Amino acid sequence: MPMIIGVSRAAEPASPRIASAATIRTLVSPASIAVIGASDDKTKFGGRVMHYLLKHGFAGRLLPINPNRETVLGLPAYKSVSAAPEPPDVAIIAVPAGALLAQVEDCAAAGVGGCIVITGKLGEADAAGAALEASLVRAAAKTGMRLVGPNCLGIINPIDGVALTSSLAMEVDRLTPGTVGIVSQSGALMGTLVSRALDYGTGFSRCISVGNQADLELCDFLEYLVDDDATQVICLYVEGLKTPDRFFAAARRAWAAAKPILVVKAGRTEEGARNAQSHTASLAGSYKGFLTACDAAGVVVMNDPISMVFAADALARLPRPSAPGLGIAAIASSGGSTANFADQLAGTRLRLATMSPETRFAIEAWAPAAHVHISMDTGSFAKGTSAEGIQAVIRAFMADPAIGAIVYPMTTSPRMAEYAALLPALSREGGKPILFTMLAGQVGDDARAQLKDMNFPYFDRVADVLTTLQAMDDYAQTRVKGLAPPATRPPGAGPAPQAPFVQGTLTETETKRLVAAYGIPVTREAPARNAEAAVQAAEAIGYPVVVKGVARAISHKSDAGLVQVGLPDAAALRAASMQIFAILDRMAPGTHEGIVVQEMVHGVAELIVGTKYDPDYGPMVLVGFGGILVEVLQDVQLAVAPVSPQSALAMLQRLKFWPALQGVRGKPSADVAAAVDALCRLSWLAADMGPRLLELDINPLILRAAGQGAIAADGRATVSGDGSA
Repeated sequence: MPMIIGVSRAAEPASPRIASAATIRTLVSPASIAVIGASDDKTKFGGRVMHYLLKHGFAGRLLPINPNRETVLGLPAYKSVSAAPEPPDVAIIAVPAGALLAQVEDCAAAGVGGCIVITGKLGEADAAGAALEASLVRAAAKTGMRLVGPNCLGIINPIDGVALTSSLAMEVDRLTPGTVGIVSQSGALMGTLVSRALDYGTGFSRCISVGNQADLELCDFLEYLVDDDATQVICLYVEGLKTPDRFFAAARRAWAAAKPILVVKAGRTEEGARNAQSHTASLAGSYKGFLTACDAAGVVVMNDPISMVFAADALARLPRPSAPGLGIAAIASSGGSTANFADQLAGTRLRLATMSPETRFAIEAWAPAAHVHISMDTGSFAKGTSAEGIQAVIRAFMADPAIGAIVYPMTTSPRMAEYAALLPALSREGGKPILFTMLAGQVGDDARAQLKDMNFPYFDRVADVLTTLQAMDDYAQTRVKGLAPPATRPPGAGPAPQAPFVQGTLTETETKRLVAAYGIPVTREAPARNAEAAVQAAEAIGYPVVVKGVARAISHKSDAGLVQVGLPDAAALRAASMQIFAILDRMAPGTHEGIVVQEMVHGVAELIVGTKYDPDYGPMVLVGFGGILVEVLQDVQLAVAPVSPQSALAMLQRLKFWPALQGVRGKPSADVAAAVDALCRLSWLAADMGPRLLELDINPLILRAAGQGAIAADGRATVSGDGSA
């Protein structure tokens, strides 16, 4: 007996045990720390933790825990946390897994505020490890103690001198305080990013490795950083989100506070899309869902973690571009480096600026007119390269409203450090970013050191400059377009009454019944069990007609020969019907549902509109240019459902084939307003059904000429009766 499914709003997930800001603040900036497994030996985890805390100036009370030692690194040692003179704010644990539960239980009983568990090979390793991990969480929860990890590398807080980690990144001479915060699901990667960025003078506020997130998770620390005055830019390395709604709510708060969030997401492949039932599912995979949700929340997604930190540093220490899409200017003492920069720029979506007449006039005071370019070679100055000439050219670039950023790729030349030292003041004065690139090797180290001393970022590769510029432009784009406006339900757009369709794959008729309940027009049709019934249906509908075979197991009817269009009369319809019945009997014997006769609809354009429920990011709605080439064209846009009319129109306008809807080569413009309305209504269907509507296609949605409407000519959907995705 098939299960009957109706439309209703999906149940809300259970609330997580969210940590208070005070709890996270204590973990990040503790006044007292116990190091369980403390040692004098730096080759051991506990030895490195002790050494790094002392080396980087932890000013609070440090309690080494080691039952076999009287002292550790000159400090009194204690047999257990409960034997210490006072419960610490934080205990960091680096012991074998077999001893872990006893230590956590002791910490909880002693009144420790939180534990950082470095020990790995738990939930990420096997079932036994997962069971131990769950036991740790239960033991901590009994007293309200919180856990970071396990399988993490702890917390680095340069502002307060807290190096609660065993990461070798702490071998640096000093930690540079700054305004870039990091939360990472990979401890080793976090250490690598910190190590690499410190070499370039990047300053960090708080860096947190969350590991397995058995208790506290990425969002607990993200929310803290959003509210942390010391953090102005946030970097995230994400492998998977435990609470996506919470994540994107925090991201929206960060956007409102003008704090950029940059994220690298692991796992961008879409292997599962190969077996999808619908076009939409193959075009809107999980990573695309993540990108879409990030776009709606103002989050900038990048591909490379190191590039992410470089971009974050630029956003933190340089003026931010005032608007997206502005051009780039370059200045260097080598024509080769400016030419190469222009060549590399051509392979990106960035562009060189167009110089204004005023800018050209100002630079002509220093160089012959024939040598004045937007990629300016100072070697062409009439009196040779000079500090005065460099300042004049940069100031002219700064004054040009068409220029958004300036790149200075420096090659080996005299006075490199002197010229580099001009840039911080010029960037502050002009209010635009100058991205300095030291292309030389060790002979350029004086210039690098000069900029580090002046707290000004620099790069060693033009490729890193370009990814940084693109990230800065992406963030500027979020500031201009803002977050998606709230959606309001169109009149008559559901929620639908209990609809008689079965769990699993819906037929075209059932799918159309569902979308029609949300006010989307559908083609007139009638079912038929034989050729004569088809003729009777066509006479009621009116020729020409379309005839289609109906079988739940066959996803793409056209590919199977189950669709014939433009049938002009009864004879043609009889022949087509018999042919389709033969195919059905061969491909779906005993399970097909006959044929359906539909009105023949013409329009000026065809779209695909669809929905997909992403188990991580919720209901999505898609629009693209439809028909049989939809997967080939890949001209689609995705958004989190529901969408407003403004957002729906913006989706259409971002399509590569958008101009085709405006009327080309004598064809009338399409009814864009009807397409917007259909997309909004479908998005509400997706939002209302939540995980029950796994995927749905309307392909094609036929657009008539402007003012004449749109109509769904075909459709398919997959539903789940138990509310699970």
